[in-house]
Amino acid sequence: MLRHGRGTALPGALGFALATALHAGAVLAGLGLLIQQHRDSLLYLRWAGALYLVYLAVRALRSSAGPSATRTAAPVARRLFLDALLISLSNPKGWLASLLTYPAFIDPQRPYAPQALLLTLTAVAISLSIYGGYMLLAHRARAAFAKETQLNRISAGIYLLVALGLVLLPH
Repeated sequence: MLRHGRGTALPGALGFALATALHAGAVLAGLGLLIQQHRDSLLYLRWAGALYLVYLAVRALRSSAGPSATRTAAPVARRLFLDALLISLSNPKGWLASLLTYPAFIDPQRPYAPQALLLTLTAVAISLSIYGGYMLLAHRARAAFAKETQLNRISAGIYLLVALGLVLLPH
């Protein structure tokens, strides 16, 4: 996002929002019960997330240092959307938060579907607002980085630190 400017904030935020909708939909459809029966699934998800972050770090390091204006907007937007979606879907904390949060707001005395829909839409709106705001703020931080290679190295370092954190978390 920093590399490509303010115009890419929306695709990234939409990727996170779609992941939020998928988290909510899966948990509210009963995935929580399956995960409770197969607790190792969160460990596998953690490793998948860590590997994906390592991939993003390598991609950031290999990224060309040429001006971002030479890249076309559509592939950049698509890539940022998919990166945001995959980062969020491979984050075990996101799944765990969904598993713990959504069921607590369901009233068994009321119709289930309207409650699930309202929870999902509310979560998506919150996600879109938060991540859209983060990405617009990131655009302002772009000026702090003089060179794109410097930005790529910082991004790679952050991805690697988060991947390491995922791997080293206690079970």
